[in-house]
Amino acid sequence: ASGGPFGVTHDDNDEIELAQTPTAAGTPTERDGPIADAACAKKALLSHQQLEASKPGRVKRRRWFISGIIIGVAAAVTGILYANPTQSVHINHMHRVLGEFDVASLLPESLVPEDFIRDVSKLLSLDTVGPGTAANYTTGDFQPALTLAKEEGLKKKHNVILVPGIISSGLESWSTADCSRPYFRQRLWGTSTMFKAILLDKECWVKHMMLDKKTGLDPPGIKLRAAKGLDAADYFITGYWIWGKAIENLAVLGYDSSDMTLASYDWRLSYADLERRDQYFSVLQSQIEVALSASGKKTVLVPHSMGSQVIQYFMKWVESPKGGNGGADWCNRHIEAVVNLAGTPLGVPKTLSSLLSGEQRETVQPLANYLLDHFMNRNELARIFRSWTGLASLLPKGGNAIWGDLSGAPDDPDPEEAQGTNADGLEMVSYGAQIRFDSDSGVNRISNQTMEEALGLLYRVLDHDAQRLLKRDYSYGVFRTQAEMDANKDDHRVWTNPLQNQLPNAPNMTIYCLYGHGATTERAYYYAADDVAVESLHEEFGTPALRIDKRHRAHLKNVDIGIINGEGDGTVPLLSLGYMCADGWRKPLFNPHGVRIVTREFVHNPSAAFKDIRGGAGASDHINILGNHDVTADILRVVSGNGHKVEDQFNSNI
Repeated sequence: ASGGPFGVTHDDNDEIELAQTPTAAGTPTERDGPIADAACAKKALLSHQQLEASKPGRVKRRRWFISGIIIGVAAAVTGILYANPTQSVHINHMHRVLGEFDVASLLPESLVPEDFIRDVSKLLSLDTVGPGTAANYTTGDFQPALTLAKEEGLKKKHNVILVPGIISSGLESWSTADCSRPYFRQRLWGTSTMFKAILLDKECWVKHMMLDKKTGLDPPGIKLRAAKGLDAADYFITGYWIWGKAIENLAVLGYDSSDMTLASYDWRLSYADLERRDQYFSVLQSQIEVALSASGKKTVLVPHSMGSQVIQYFMKWVESPKGGNGGADWCNRHIEAVVNLAGTPLGVPKTLSSLLSGEQRETVQPLANYLLDHFMNRNELARIFRSWTGLASLLPKGGNAIWGDLSGAPDDPDPEEAQGTNADGLEMVSYGAQIRFDSDSGVNRISNQTMEEALGLLYRVLDHDAQRLLKRDYSYGVFRTQAEMDANKDDHRVWTNPLQNQLPNAPNMTIYCLYGHGATTERAYYYAADDVAVESLHEEFGTPALRIDKRHRAHLKNVDIGIINGEGDGTVPLLSLGYMCADGWRKPLFNPHGVRIVTREFVHNPSAAFKDIRGGAGASDHINILGNHDVTADILRVVSGNGHKVEDQFNSNI
């Protein structure tokens, strides 16, 4: 297999073939050894009197900082409210969240007395949630479903299963020991309980969220499981919808919990472990078979983001003798369509930075991102991310064949701009080097890295257990012949890689690719480190030694704080969103049985924030596409049996 350091090997004892990275004898960083000891000793010389004298000032500054946040939020919310009364629903939800948080317990009583908290709550409150009110659900305008049901006569037909993306499903605790007891059956991912735990009980929260380094499963004494039902991913926290709007619109066509389900899962686990621990794919197979038997109708699968890879894996698993053993035509008999929303078939470059240096930006939900970014350092985040074996499924696939090399990349800006300057007189950086190092970046003798070399660099810095699990679960290369496809069709490592497996024998099935573009998206990176050598980059020497080089580069147009930006939906580059849909799956090698492929592109066109903080009906960035009216209309047509009306729509340069 070609196209990357993690291609399939036929001998389980073979080592992963890594791109060669120069090595050199290194010097320790200033964080290690005698230098660090001396620094600690110096700090220890501060007298008790000095420390005591410094406390009042620090406490006072912290109190004013916290009170400033509350006053600022109140002022901003008031401004939005009076600018646009339709935002009342957002204000109301924010009030509920503040009520759940018990803000008074987080602030000094002397600074924020209870009557001030009460006044702020009254300011944010727009209605009263009485007994029995379903406070977690906010109904919208049920559009565009109401209009389509009237004008096009759309009604429910096929059974529907929604498959969320990474970090969308809520995770709840079923542990009963030690620090777990206060959180029994509460969500430690999603809802305000997560925020409380991070703020007030961070060590316990981290203990629950991390997976065991040896097994990739639950640590001893810890049990975290995906929440079940439609509310497992309808809202991330109160007021922040994920699948909520889609569920509302499907309900207009007549769907309810008997023919519309949400297949939530523990996204931290590798797909093989999802089946091993939770029998996730067995349950999904049974669900679809029962639905067909009961209703006589096939199922439409609607995955979002990472969910598209979960379904890609499922379609190979279910037909394999080593999986569901459903036979080669199982998908053709049971699945009407797969509607990929902002799918990630070829991975996401920002996953590389998350695992390499613990810098996650928007790897997690924006709301969770704020807390993780401000209350945890890169070391803590890298440890958490590297324990999540499911996250590695989003590493970019296809190596240099897809992502380019040092001579350039397929999705580079205009060639003249990439090599020279543009109309603004600013240079444009090529994406071919996935990781770049300036000459003064502090890394000894490491050159710019292509995607294959960058994955090899990641492999070097992981500890031995992480290396073993990565090799056990995934493959990131490219197959170019039918013989390679046949030889590896039952190897679960290739089931998440569309460049190393073929679509099922389902000529009556359709795969729709609906995604947005036109949003600035991370594509490559500038990296730096303290003066270290390659050997010192390994996790055992302190992780992570490398970091994104955030120095300002005013002469580069497509670089912002060390991130080389490109075209995409704000999270996934266009190359990953669209290549398989626009080209790869239209080739016999990857689609030998003629599965119908439909690609629909939507330009990201958000409304002003004061009108809708989520971007409104025209937003098509990675998360808010779930509320895009045109996208929702396509979903409704497919599930109602009118998928033949949904055809290709290209408006990018994919």
